[in-house]
Amino acid sequence: MKILSALLGALILYYLQNYLYRRYWNKGLNVSIRFSSDRTMEGEELELYETVVNKKFLPLPIIKVKFMASKHLEFLDSNNSSVTDNYYRNELISIMMYQKLTRTLRFLCSHRGYYNINNIDVVCSDIFVSFEAVNNYPVDAYLYVYPRLINSDQFQIPFQKMLGTVLTKRFIMEDPFEFRSIREYQSFDTLKSVNWKASAKTGSLKVNVNDFTASRQVKIFLNLESETILIYEDLQEESIRIAASFALGFINQGIPTAIYTNARDVITKNILNVPAGSGENHLRNLNEALARIDTKQSIPPFVQTIQDTFKQSNDDDFIILISTYQKVDLQDLLNSKLNNKTDFSWIVPINHDIKLSIQEELMNHVIAWEVE
Repeated sequence: MKILSALLGALILYYLQNYLYRRYWNKGLNVSIRFSSDRTMEGEELELYETVVNKKFLPLPIIKVKFMASKHLEFLDSNNSSVTDNYYRNELISIMMYQKLTRTLRFLCSHRGYYNINNIDVVCSDIFVSFEAVNNYPVDAYLYVYPRLINSDQFQIPFQKMLGTVLTKRFIMEDPFEFRSIREYQSFDTLKSVNWKASAKTGSLKVNVNDFTASRQVKIFLNLESETILIYEDLQEESIRIAASFALGFINQGIPTAIYTNARDVITKNILNVPAGSGENHLRNLNEALARIDTKQSIPPFVQTIQDTFKQSNDDDFIILISTYQKVDLQDLLNSKLNNKTDFSWIVPINHDIKLSIQEELMNHVIAWEVE
């Protein structure tokens, strides 16, 4: 009789817990993921916080938390995970009633890009593992990984030379809204520049001296079109790092800087361009745009895509072209700028397979950038 009662009690317990878990397992259960920062730089380490909250009387002894992330986020803890085309995490945890658990996963940002985690799958079992229930939790965890900056002599020497060229020709006209000082009237001054109030006080003609405008812009044209049938990812990524480094250098000097490219945005799928601007917000916009460049999408021909913008550049603009592609159509486009006396520099990232093949008249404007 005692054995029968025990079996009956066990059976009641089994069906009771099965009913409770089937009905209430996901009530008051919340799962979330967030990055320790939403912006970082290629090569830096960050943390991912995985939080599970159980706000009910029912403990959850066996739940699995699953999510997928990019393989370029290299998690240092390889337990409960697998890496193929993506990183897959499958973590088994146990959480008691009215408890909150947070796990910290440290990872290395090994590649520039825009990364997001959109959902988490949670799988729950009852005490006897007699069933499995699945629920999907939408999340909005995103991360911009900016291109790594270059600070070697290979960058500093051409940058200082270009900066000198921009600054030398930068101050070319007076800005009527920027007052600097007052001086004596000279024969070449116009009457509209006379400061009549100061002249009346001193008894001699005085004129206003205005500051110069800083209207000269730097336009960076980033061409990711391949020189050959083979696509060299190392040259593409180095080109993006060069663009980011020059943009930072010029913006830090207060020079409005733009980036135009023939690559596509990983989010919008559109060609990615950022008009000229300056300041911290503009620099952030530039870095975000460069992070979102998707080299896996088809990249249209540079000359067809960008030649109108290229040709319409003001003669006062300083142009930086970054392009491994060296074919005749591009060199003809540059020759048209050379004939118009436009200041430009062409940075050509090359490796052991891609060599320089530039027309002689353009060579004075070319910088060979060797990528190991």
